[in-house]
Amino acid sequence: MKGKRIAIIGAGPGGIAASIALSQAGFDVKVFEKSIEITPLGGAIILNATGIVILRKWGVDVNDIFAAREPQFRRYDGKIRVKFELDKSLLDKAGVTGWQSGMMRAELYERLLKVVPEGMIQTGYTYINHQETENGVKVNFADGKSYEADLLIGADGINSEVRQQLWGYSEPKHLGIAVWLGWCELEGADRTNIIIQHNQKYQFGFAPLIYKGKNCYEWWFVEKCTETQEKPKNVMGYIKERVGHFADPSAKILDHTDPSHQLFRWVVKYRDPLKKWSKGRATIMGDAAHPTSPYAAYGAGMSIEDAFFLAKFLKGKDLSDNASLQEGLQKYETERLEFTNKTTVFARTLGKIYHGLPKPLAYLRDLFLDNSSKPGKEIAKGYTEEAQSVLKGILEE
Repeated sequence: MKGKRIAIIGAGPGGIAASIALSQAGFDVKVFEKSIEITPLGGAIILNATGIVILRKWGVDVNDIFAAREPQFRRYDGKIRVKFELDKSLLDKAGVTGWQSGMMRAELYERLLKVVPEGMIQTGYTYINHQETENGVKVNFADGKSYEADLLIGADGINSEVRQQLWGYSEPKHLGIAVWLGWCELEGADRTNIIIQHNQKYQFGFAPLIYKGKNCYEWWFVEKCTETQEKPKNVMGYIKERVGHFADPSAKILDHTDPSHQLFRWVVKYRDPLKKWSKGRATIMGDAAHPTSPYAAYGAGMSIEDAFFLAKFLKGKDLSDNASLQEGLQKYETERLEFTNKTTVFARTLGKIYHGLPKPLAYLRDLFLDNSSKPGKEIAKGYTEEAQSVLKGILEE
C-alpha cells in the first residue's frame, strides 16, 4: 500500500499506541521490536484523564480503571501543601471521576495488545539504520533484513537509535535521583487521592489502583543518588528507615509490599530537549523525543498523546507525496514539541528543587511551602494547567 506504509521501531507503550492510532487512521503499519517476546518492564504507571479518553476512543477497555479525585502534595506528616485546581466540568465531560489513574504497566500492555491487528508487531528485529530512497525510506535491520516504508517512526525509548541517526549522539545525563517503584494489595486505607509526600530529603507517594479485581496501591520512593550508587542489601529496611514514619497509610503500604517481585529501581536520566523531531521521512515520539522525570507522572501519557496527534495530522494523507507528509509532520511537531519540552523541563526542575538543594536551602524551601500559597500555585500550574488544555482540545473535536 504505497503512500500508506509506516514502520515503527519499538514496541513499548508509545510504539503500540502509535500502531493502533495509525492503523485506525487507515495506514499499513508494522511495528519492529528487537526483543523476541514483548515483555512489559517495571511496575505501575499513572495515566491522566487525557490518556484514558484517548484509549477509550481507540476501543481499549478502560471502564474499570480507577481514577483518584485529585493529586496532592503533602508534608511528610500529612499537612497539605498543594491542592490542584481541576475543572470538574471537564472531567465530567471526559467521563472520569478524577484527574489521574494508577495502572499496572503489564495490564496496560495486555489491553493495548487486544486491539492491535494481528501480525502488526514483528519481534526479533534490531534496527541498524535507515536511508531514504526514491520511493520512500528503507529501514535496515540486523541479519541483513530490511523493510520499505513511506514513514519511519522511532518509538525506541531514551536510548533511541533512530533519534541518534537523525540528530547525532548525545550522552544521557544523570538527573541526580533514583526512584523505587512498588505496589501492593491493601484494603481499608483511604483511596480518594493520589498523594505525594516530602520531608527535607525524600519523597514517598502513592496512588490507589485496581489490579486483577483487587484494591491495590502503587507507590514510589525518590531519593538523591549518584549515578553508580549501589542498591542496599535490605531494600525494604532501607526505605522504611527513611520514610516509614510518613503519615498513614505509608507504613501499611510498605509492610504489604513483597520486594521479591513488587519492587523496581530506576536511576533517572534525561536528554536535553530537541528543537525538531522530524527529518525527511522519519520522526520520533515518546521517550525517544522527550524522556521525562517521574516528577511529571506523565511518561506513558505523553506517548499516548503523541500517537493520537500523529494519527490526527497524518490521516487521509498520501505519505508518498513528500510535501503532504512534511505538512503532517510539521503540524505534529507544532502541537507537541513545545508542550512536551516544557513538561519535561518542569519535571526536572521540580526534582532538583526537592532533591538537589543543600540543607540550608532545603530548609528555606520547606518554610516557603508551609507559609505561602505562591509555590503551590506554580507547582499546580506546571502539573495540570496545560495538560487540562490538551484534554479540552481533544474533547472538543
